[in-house]
Amino acid sequence: MKKIIKITTYVAIIILTTSYIISDEVSAQTVQDYHMKGHSTQTVEKTELDKAKIHFVNGEYKQAVRIYEQLLENNPNDTAILKMKAIAFSNSNDDVNSLKDFYKIIQQDPNSIIALTGMGVGFGNLGEYKEASIYLEKALKEDPNNIIIKNYKKIIDEINIKYRFTPTEKTVPNTIKNNGDVPIWVKSVVSLWGVEKITDEDFLNILEYLIKNDIIKIPKENIFENTKELKMLSWVRGNLNTWSQEEVPNSEFFKNMNWLIENKFIKSDKISQKSQEEIDYEEYLFNKYLRDIKNNMSKEIRYIEHSNPSQDVIKKFLRDYVKWNFEQQVKNPSSEFPDPTYEIIDGTYNITYQTYINDQPVGLPLNHKDTLENTFEFWEGKESKTDKQNARVLFEITKLKHEANVWITWVIRDMGEGVLGHAHLGKGVVEVSLGDYSCDGSFQLYDVASVQTIMTHEIGHSIGLPHTNDRANIMYPSYTPSYAYCLLNLSDVENDEIKKINLPITLNN
Repeated sequence: MKKIIKITTYVAIIILTTSYIISDEVSAQTVQDYHMKGHSTQTVEKTELDKAKIHFVNGEYKQAVRIYEQLLENNPNDTAILKMKAIAFSNSNDDVNSLKDFYKIIQQDPNSIIALTGMGVGFGNLGEYKEASIYLEKALKEDPNNIIIKNYKKIIDEINIKYRFTPTEKTVPNTIKNNGDVPIWVKSVVSLWGVEKITDEDFLNILEYLIKNDIIKIPKENIFENTKELKMLSWVRGNLNTWSQEEVPNSEFFKNMNWLIENKFIKSDKISQKSQEEIDYEEYLFNKYLRDIKNNMSKEIRYIEHSNPSQDVIKKFLRDYVKWNFEQQVKNPSSEFPDPTYEIIDGTYNITYQTYINDQPVGLPLNHKDTLENTFEFWEGKESKTDKQNARVLFEITKLKHEANVWITWVIRDMGEGVLGHAHLGKGVVEVSLGDYSCDGSFQLYDVASVQTIMTHEIGHSIGLPHTNDRANIMYPSYTPSYAYCLLNLSDVENDEIKKINLPITLNN
């Protein structure tokens, strides 16, 4: 084996940085609504939202909440502001008030992904893991592949196995509901439609007539669990045909009616809505439920682990700061590291990097060491040029620092505003940050895929690769990470008014 001659060993350190802030349009629609309703304070409202945003991104949640409360006095049902207020309470560890606001959102929008997830987080922080799991399952039905919801569900389920608390009893509201009656002759009409003796148009016109003339009242609460699943009119025909044969209850008929209305096969505004009295009563029972939970918490010992582990991860890293960080080594020149070795096989340089991988604190919620293997495989599968000949890199793991050409570690510390990682060019230290404060003003962990992407980029520098102008290339100097637990990284499926500006990452030599 020989030492490679052309390895780049510049003293330069590559620094990966990012900027990520909440948009000026956190609730632009809200301001527009005020204007349309005749308010003359649009500029004032926008200014107040800007002030709240500044407080929010700086982690000054109490100040932000005060502004949100003032804005909600004009429009108490503004779900965009309610979401921001609820998240601010959650980040302040005020889970009771956070849950109250998330619940108000759900009363208006039962399918709000942010609110459902926020409810799961809040109940988890109160030790009500069964209730937390219920809400997270509902959120997953709305967005089955969402990483943030899956991460929370995994943590809640693991905690629930460790601590078996008796759930607090919850009073279910006895709301006034439609009696669910459907005239018996409607089943005959459905049967005729099922065998196509009535056209689709005629059948839908009959249903529309029945609804508009209050012959049938459609309860709003009877809906399909997964409203995003692809369905067609023929699918409804099959469902109603089963109902007409008295094989399923009337609630299934109403579910199909609501689907037809939602998808505009039937035009109607006569869906049974909850009265304000019912809404107020439900809110009263929910607040009572929260009081009962707090009383139970004061009477029994509950070992509660935070639903969002980001803050706990900081504590783990601070317990042995020097062990988990290579801060001092990053400041030293890469020339202090031994050069990688190489051998030429069939005209190709095979360059071997001895790699030291730092340990991580025990009990971290996300596994990044396993994904490092993906990074190695990525670079080992690439070919480059050195001395005008093909070259490939290989990584071998060593437990001896003095033998290593590259030291790798994951860190949590202040590396500079927006900095995601450090890497010497050619050989030396690679540090990758596990999170930052840019999502919502509190420390939030990046998701596994983002950390792997940053690591792959930084390892590229450690084997001597510069930046590229090719946006599709891993060495392109712009990247926006995603977060593992940040509620603001969630977005409701329709018309979500919480928006963010993702400013590109820049790389500074």
